[in-house]
Amino acid sequence: MNFLQEIKLIQGGMGVYISNWRLAKAVAMEKPGITAGTVSGTALDVVHVRLLQLGDPGGHLRRAFAAFDSLFGVDIGKKICDRYFIEGGKAPGERFKYGPPQTARAKDGTRAFSKPTGDAASITFTLEEELMELLIACGFAEVWLAKEGHPGKIFINFLKKVELPLIFTMYGAMLAGVDGIVVGAGNPYGLPAIRSSLAEHAPVSHDISMLYSEMGETFHLSFDPREIAEGKLAQEPLKRPAFLAIVSLENLVGALAQGPSEPPDGFIIEHHTAGGHNAAPQGPLKKDELGQPVYSELDEPDLAAIRQEGLPFWLAGGYGSRDGLQRALQAGAAGVQSGSIFALAEESGMSPAYRTAIFKELRKGSSDAELVQTSLFSPTGFPFKVAQLEGTLSEEEVYTDRRRLCDLGFLRQRGFNKPGADGLRRVFQRCPAEPVEDYISKRGMPFNTEGKRCLCNGLLATVGLGQAGTQPGELSEEPAIITLGNHLDGVRKLSRQGQAVYYARTAVEEILGEG
Repeated sequence: MNFLQEIKLIQGGMGVYISNWRLAKAVAMEKPGITAGTVSGTALDVVHVRLLQLGDPGGHLRRAFAAFDSLFGVDIGKKICDRYFIEGGKAPGERFKYGPPQTARAKDGTRAFSKPTGDAASITFTLEEELMELLIACGFAEVWLAKEGHPGKIFINFLKKVELPLIFTMYGAMLAGVDGIVVGAGNPYGLPAIRSSLAEHAPVSHDISMLYSEMGETFHLSFDPREIAEGKLAQEPLKRPAFLAIVSLENLVGALAQGPSEPPDGFIIEHHTAGGHNAAPQGPLKKDELGQPVYSELDEPDLAAIRQEGLPFWLAGGYGSRDGLQRALQAGAAGVQSGSIFALAEESGMSPAYRTAIFKELRKGSSDAELVQTSLFSPTGFPFKVAQLEGTLSEEEVYTDRRRLCDLGFLRQRGFNKPGADGLRRVFQRCPAEPVEDYISKRGMPFNTEGKRCLCNGLLATVGLGQAGTQPGELSEEPAIITLGNHLDGVRKLSRQGQAVYYARTAVEEILGEG
């Protein structure tokens, strides 16, 4: 992974399709070998299914799926296009067709489980074949498009909390030659080793969480690449991409670097001022007058301790500027990761209407603290940065008027119901953002649902892919939720306080000091 030491700027893998292939490609092409573009791996299956139903603007996805089929001698991409593509796009207001649901099943077909007696029990889950194929093909397509026609480096970003799609989308990205895998929002222990096994098309098993389990029980999601498409994907060994873990403090850096499993190749040290999900404050939760979590010196990383591990690291959260890069380099970092400045570039997947709304707030003179606040809206329990924009889920009225539902389920928790009359336990899936009565019926406590927003639907709406017809009112679409970091100095400068659009190239020049 010698190339890592040369990377000075990693563009953040933001949201759902904010960091799309166009943005990642634009960044990677600017300074090949110095910059790395990153695509978001979150909910790619839903994104691609919906883009196909919008008519696949530009024909890029169909081209990528055709390349997948041609390269491996399969018809997976064709089946996906046949199933979801709509010539000319669906009618306005018509609902998107859903892809296969994000659910796991026991590999042996078991639907109800007894309690273990004596020896610890290990239960293996898998996904339906249609979902596995879709995830692999989408991971391939997004990276293939981002890498097409240039020698620059392309990474893919995942949320550890979104457990079920991860290893399958990762494999698809590796089939396309992805250069790096980035994982945050949870402890990625074990994933670097899975990355290495997938490079050899070897079977892998990924630990997944299960609420209300018994002492000694373990749960795994298994995947054997040789069982997909009659083994046609498992040909020559794949390039082993770099693996970067997103962490906030030195203790997890040490645990991952020195643990018994294969360590990451480097770290992104993300400050709590970064956009999206943040680590919770250390110690008892305290809130300010706006209800935001209060951070302290305990939440500042010990960079000296991180340097001692001897692995490259990049600093994120307020480092997206020339000064930020210099501060990072002086602290011993290899460079920086920056998100917000790219989230508002023209190549970003963010709907132009929301970019315009943010620029309008900048022109009005809204401060960073007024425009972006740290919320406890996320069903994950992690603090989550939210841009305060009219008509979005940042507004309490929009939140309360929205009919609660969980129709996508990327952030669902899995667990066991209490044993039935037959003494067997059955698996449930629940989300704190679903209807309250549904959550309670699955052993949930009502207070855990308070204020929780549906990030799945909200983030898809942010990129113009919100579901229609799920909310009260004729042709009503899902409301958006927009996330940005606390430091918008670079955005203000490049947009001239919201008066002008700018491109990824300008953002790269601003950070690298070449403009």
